[in-house]
Amino acid sequence: MKSPMKSLSGGMESGKYHWKRRPSEIRGYNRTLYLNSDAGDYLRVDYNTREKRVRLYIEDAGEGGIPYYAIINNGKVTAEKNAQTGRPIDLSEKIGSRADIFSGISNREVLKLINKNYGIGETKKAERNDAERKMVLERTRQRYFKPEEQGGGGERARSLLRLGIQWVDIFDIGIGALLTASLYLYEYDFVAPGALAALYGIIIGTVDMVLRKRDPFFPKVVGFILAGVGLYIYGNYFR
Repeated sequence: MKSPMKSLSGGMESGKYHWKRRPSEIRGYNRTLYLNSDAGDYLRVDYNTREKRVRLYIEDAGEGGIPYYAIINNGKVTAEKNAQTGRPIDLSEKIGSRADIFSGISNREVLKLINKNYGIGETKKAERNDAERKMVLERTRQRYFKPEEQGGGGERARSLLRLGIQWVDIFDIGIGALLTASLYLYEYDFVAPGALAALYGIIIGTVDMVLRKRDPFFPKVVGFILAGVGLYIYGNYFR
């Protein structure tokens, strides 16, 4: 079995791995990517992009270098074997535990051919998605649940601040309510005011994002849309 890859300082390279590349000598494959991990495993990927075939190969250092391989055709695992005995074996754990190393392959086309089998290509994306999700939740919490400010202004004003509402939102709500009420008094019907309220909610949310360059106050937007839909349904089916 090949010796672990060394760094310039003489120790094994840790954390990041450099996949080497050369032509594949295995029939049916064009190129090979290979490396030695910090644990001493020899990992290899043979691939044929034209025929959409990938062969994942491991020499497990923990078992004295026993070789295993899996073949992926058109995105599906079609074979898993102990290369020494030729016997079929489930390699989900062996390859899956090394998925982060295999995911470090810089050839995106090869990763695409692997098709996320054994979790390869998923790990970093999943961690990034979790981080982005936490960031959005924290941003939303800070936006709509601001801490109570000290000083005067009264309990009502502090409650509004905790909700994240600003005076421009109060102005928008007042204008929307006035327009909706005025149209009702003119039409004496709920259908047109309902449509206007829902449309106003969409428009004012767009104005916040595009013209005012700020996050929309969602209770304001959703409130007008829901109220508008409710009025429209009531006017159509219950009047």
